[in-house]
Amino acid sequence: MENRLYKLTRPEVEEYLKENDVVLLPVGSTEQHGKHMAIDTDAYTAQEISLMVAEKTGVLVAPTVSYGYSPHHMNFKGSVTLTFQTLVNVLKEVCASLIHHGFNKIVVMNAHGGNTNPIKQALKEIQDETGKRVYSVMVYPMPDGFGAEGTSVIEQEGGGHACELETSVGLYLGHRVLMDRAEKWTPEHTSIDPKYRRKVSAAYMYDENTSIGSTGDPTLATREKGKILVESVVKDLAEFIEDLKTL
Repeated sequence: MENRLYKLTRPEVEEYLKENDVVLLPVGSTEQHGKHMAIDTDAYTAQEISLMVAEKTGVLVAPTVSYGYSPHHMNFKGSVTLTFQTLVNVLKEVCASLIHHGFNKIVVMNAHGGNTNPIKQALKEIQDETGKRVYSVMVYPMPDGFGAEGTSVIEQEGGGHACELETSVGLYLGHRVLMDRAEKWTPEHTSIDPKYRRKVSAAYMYDENTSIGSTGDPTLATREKGKILVESVVKDLAEFIEDLKTL
């Protein structure tokens, strides 16, 4: 079965909607990922994980929203950002179109932490304005999220961007990763002592935290770890989608 909504004809979409009203909406970003990962890493990961979940569950995947909310990366060349409200509006309008056609169970497959708040805002406004509930999940495995079991292979201390986990996932998914340029991050700070970071909220540019553009230790990444991470998160996400079908 062809799972990509954008590769189907109109009659094929109509036939699908007779039996299933679930669609996955990959959302990523276009932003720097250190010295060793491609700028489209989040968009690529959102799409590939979505397609893997779709293959297991028989649902459709909408075209990927490749631009996200990344103002904190704009001091690094190549990054592109939408404003907060623009991303909210894009998500609302895409979801409104899908809802109009009968996709009543939309799952935003997010691969960028910076998108979290705009997505939450969009989901709230969609529900307020249409009465429809849209769901959002993080496609990267997290210790307290989907794919938690797989994160046991991670060895680094700290991280979160182009790190051991993200690099391992990229290696397994076959994305462009330059391991010879991967570099372990040494914590830096220029504006506030790190001991206050979890106690004081403020907006930071990413280069205040890392001059190399990445955090964690991507030199520990392997394709084998990526396989464990990806298979774990896909299994958990597929289980959620199967449950969602029955609602």
